[in-house]
Parts: sequence; structure tokens; C-alpha cells
Amino acid sequence: MKLIDLIAGRLRRIRTLPVTGGVKAAVQPIRGRPVKPVAGPTPTSAAIPLGLPQRALIDRRDMDAGVDWKANEWRPIAYFKIPQGTIYRLPEGEPVRLYLKAQATAADVDNSGGASAVTATVNTPGIVQTKMRAVTLPTINHPEVVAWATVGGARQKVPVQAIDYAAETVTLSVPAGESWTDITVYYVHGDGEFRIRAQRELGNADTAAALLMDGAFGAIHTVSQIDDEEAPTWPRLTTLIQSNRLVLEVRTGIRIDWNDEAEHVFQLEAYVLQVAVQDKAALRRLAEIEWRGGL
Repeated sequence: MKLIDLIAGRLRRIRTLPVTGGVKAAVQPIRGRPVKPVAGPTPTSAAIPLGLPQRALIDRRDMDAGVDWKANEWRPIAYFKIPQGTIYRLPEGEPVRLYLKAQATAADVDNSGGASAVTATVNTPGIVQTKMRAVTLPTINHPEVVAWATVGGARQKVPVQAIDYAAETVTLSVPAGESWTDITVYYVHGDGEFRIRAQRELGNADTAAALLMDGAFGAIHTVSQIDDEEAPTWPRLTTLIQSNRLVLEVRTGIRIDWNDEAEHVFQLEAYVLQVAVQDKAALRRLAEIEWRGGL
């Protein structure tokens, strides 16, 4: 029994000794200081508003001329470049006003020695009558037809005397004692088609673009653009950021030039917001996702 008691005592002593070498001791809980969580990167907004959105109208006076027209090719004839530090939002369902005039020219008329007025007839292929308000002729303020000539060395707007939609002609009247050169008539027409695209410059003359709206001139020029039931509307919410371009492209068989003489009608409702851009790449991605309908 003494031997057994001696062995048992030694075993108890072994269990209380510290463990060395490869022998594992009983695991005790660690009672150190709690670990403080490390903060990750703080997400930032792509752009910070510097005020409230303001109602705006993008019209032809905001547009810059693009490239020259070519017959039956898509040509970007005008564009609006979004200014730095701004975001433009075009709301879905807002009215769109668009009347683009074709261009026709006539031979010079020298009536400087005449005793009475003489007429100048200008061929205007594809001319259409719109649903804009009718006006009494002759006038220099016709909503569908605008005529210009160089008179006495100066460029000036001249009266439209008559319009024959069936014959597709416009008649002007050159007064006695005057000589007209560079006679040009701009008129609303039904030939070809248009499209409006959002465009981002990629550098090296490359661009990325998304289609926003398109249509035929024969359709948009002959509906009432002030009637709620007929008027064309902007198809979806569109965000345009700094340096983006809103591009107007046409494909027609008759000439269209973007200039002040033509008095084109181009109006889009928008909201403009002044911003401080924090992340250009993120802002660009968000805008382009919206252009493509969330895809």
C-alpha cells in the first residue's frame, strides 16, 4: 500500500508541474486588452452638390456647330458640351421641341435698274407644313421658312412672299433698285432622320456614345409639338456630367447647316446642378450606366 500511495503522490505532483518540451499544458484563457477594430477606407461621393438643382433649358443658342453635312450619311451637325463642375439631368417625359431646317439657294437677282419688284423662286424639296401657328404673308417672321440675302453688301433677312407646299417652292420678291446675291432659304422638311446621343471623349479623337432619342423628320415635323397628346417627350431620365457632349446627328438627302441664319428650333428641358467632383471615374461610370438603361 505504501508503494501505491507513493506512486499516486508522484503522479499528482507531475500533473502540477509546468510543461516543457513537447508536452502540452492545460489551456488557460487569455485575459489581454480587447482588440480595437481598425477602420476601413471611408466611401466618398462621386460629386458633392454646391447648391440646389436649377431649372434650365438647352436650346440652339447653347449648341456649337459640328461637322459639315454630307448626303445620306450620319453627321453630328451640332453639340452641347457640359461645362466643368456641373451635372445636367434631363427628366423623363418632358416636352421636346425640334424643328430643323433644310437649306436651299437661288441664283442672284439684279434688280438695281428695275422700275418694279421682281420675283425669285427657290426650289425647296421636301418642304412640309407644320402645325405651328399660321402667319400672314409676306413676312420675315414665318415659323417654317426663313430667307436671307446679301443686299447692298450686307447680309439681311428678307420677306417670304409665298409658299407652295405642293410644288415645293418658296417665292421671294426683290424690290426695284436692289440687287440680291447669295440668296438662301431655310425651311422645315420631311426628309431623313435624326438622333440625339450622349458622348464621352476617350482621347486620341475616340469617343464612346449612347443613343438617347431618334426619329424621322417626316414624323416629328408634322405633329403638334405643343399639344400634350401629340408632342414628343424625352424618353428617359438622362444624366450628363462635365465634358460629356449632347450630340445632334442627322442623315438626310437635303442639306442641313447649323448656323444662326437657319433659326433651328432645338429645346430640351433640364435641371442643372453645380458640383465639386470628388471621383471623376465613379461619376463617369454612374452616368454611363444610366445612359444604357441601367445595363
